[in-house]
Amino acid sequence: MILFVGILTACNENDLDATDEVQLLSFGPSGVKPGDQISFIGTNLDKVTGIELKNASVPSSAFVSQSSELIVLVVPNETSEGNVTLKTPAGDIVSKTILSFEVAVKVESIPESARPGENISIKGQYLNWVKEVRFAKDTAVIKFVSQTLTELVVTVPFGAETGPLVFSTGGTEPLTIETEKVLIIALPSLKSVAPNPAEREKELTITGTNMDLVQGVLLKGLTAPVTEFVSKTATQLVLKIPKVANKGKVTLVAYSGITIESADALKFVGDLPDLEPLKYAIYEDAILNGWSNWGWGSTADFANTANVRDGNNAAKMTFTGGWGALKFAGSTVPTDKFSEITFSIYGLAGTEGKKLNVVANSGTPHEIVLKEGIWTEYKLTKPELGNPVTITALMFQETGWSGSVYLDHIGLR
Repeated sequence: MILFVGILTACNENDLDATDEVQLLSFGPSGVKPGDQISFIGTNLDKVTGIELKNASVPSSAFVSQSSELIVLVVPNETSEGNVTLKTPAGDIVSKTILSFEVAVKVESIPESARPGENISIKGQYLNWVKEVRFAKDTAVIKFVSQTLTELVVTVPFGAETGPLVFSTGGTEPLTIETEKVLIIALPSLKSVAPNPAEREKELTITGTNMDLVQGVLLKGLTAPVTEFVSKTATQLVLKIPKVANKGKVTLVAYSGITIESADALKFVGDLPDLEPLKYAIYEDAILNGWSNWGWGSTADFANTANVRDGNNAAKMTFTGGWGALKFAGSTVPTDKFSEITFSIYGLAGTEGKKLNVVANSGTPHEIVLKEGIWTEYKLTKPELGNPVTITALMFQETGWSGSVYLDHIGLR
């Protein structure tokens, strides 16, 4: 009798706690896929008139089953990760947790080529679950033009490069998908520059294709590309030539950072003519033919582009004033087929009248006098360097002064 009263009391207390309010307690199972059945557990669920998932709405008439404690429905294919909303006559009930699914995203096709800034269409399955599209060079897009179950429309970023696309997806088991096929990204193509020779601080016109994809133009002698243009179209680019520009090839810099170099060098009115070709080069844009710098008391930059006599680079030497030297060694060249040793030097500020000793092997120094602010070509005969039968070292040594010079086109003729 006592036990019976206790049960009756409990029932009466439950009746007092009973409510007409719709409550969502849980949903699952975990890892459910679109097309599978999912269950919603709660109280008074028979009052639910529909359930809204992200990108999909399921009316009660489409439920597999419905009772006060359980609703079963089939997950629509077009749904994606998000909160669940139960529709009731008394108002909406929104889940506190996110409903996610296990989704087999598949990329079926991408375009063959594209231009930065244009929209491309990607086809596949469950593309509404894609969170990010990564182009080559780690350029990621997370905001899409449009996104559906079977199509993703993306604007190609200006930093994109030719390469595969990498897709990152959501879901209970996120995926990373890389396409086997590459997307070819259009690049600028340079056809001509005019005028050539040009004049500094006047306009230069560059013609080609995809010129509107050029972020900057790099000229020799500049430390950074020109990025402000007089005009820019798909076929033509016009810029004002900086005063410090030097002769050399013109380089287009695409938004991706890829560079496109002109076939011919840009020259300037009033510049020195090209030097006669060397028959044997020790330095010509770089140290060649096995030679090395064994010098001391100086710093050397053999790829300097700020002031070039011929070609693309010059060697900038900075001497400290302690009889320092640029010394080419580590190789050898017989002199029987040559009549002179030649080189060009440009003296920077403070070098006017300074002297350099030029020494072949360990022979008697030959003294040359520097000129400041201009390129000077020096031609030394073999007798002036002691008639070496073979050159195993060639040294340029300052005579107790500090300063900087450029050297270029060092070799034999």
